[in-house]
Amino acid sequence: MKNPMIKKPYTLMLTLLLGACTTTTTTAPQPTPQPDRTPAMVYCAPARENPKLGDIIRYYSHISALTLPDAANEYNAVSQNFSKNPNNTERIKLAMLLSLPNTAFHNTAAALDLLETWPNQPTDSSSDLHDLAHLFGALLAQQRQTEETVNDLGKALVNEKMHSKSLQGKIDAIKAFEINQTHRDQP
Repeated sequence: MKNPMIKKPYTLMLTLLLGACTTTTTTAPQPTPQPDRTPAMVYCAPARENPKLGDIIRYYSHISALTLPDAANEYNAVSQNFSKNPNNTERIKLAMLLSLPNTAFHNTAAALDLLETWPNQPTDSSSDLHDLAHLFGALLAQQRQTEETVNDLGKALVNEKMHSKSLQGKIDAIKAFEINQTHRDQP
């Protein structure tokens, strides 16, 4: 038989909670209805497309698909163009080429230097290129940090392998010593 006294506190609590929910009133003012208004037509001018920016993005797709000899030839050509005419487009192209992995001319630090020495006041026509250079520079900085981490881990791995070989040599020497001792003690 269940004790009716146990049910009473739960019933009382439930009644108070439900009662509190129904007796709570809000005193927030009711919004006054607004007359129907047709939203004003908003005209957005189409975004100004920078043809140089599209060309640069297509150029990166092009150079990333080049063979190693073709990439080297392209690097030489762009490097010469940049030394003759150091404009922003050639600067980004050269930085992109320097960032290509597995090439003889790969140099993340030089690519970052090119992007960080961008002219201070970009013109309207090169502001998109400046934004792209900033984004590309941030990615290269992250790549350089990753490369440094990989190099540090590679060095640590080499050190650990040498330490492991040294310890294995000591273990083998101890085993050989124990075997010699056990054979010496036997008649």
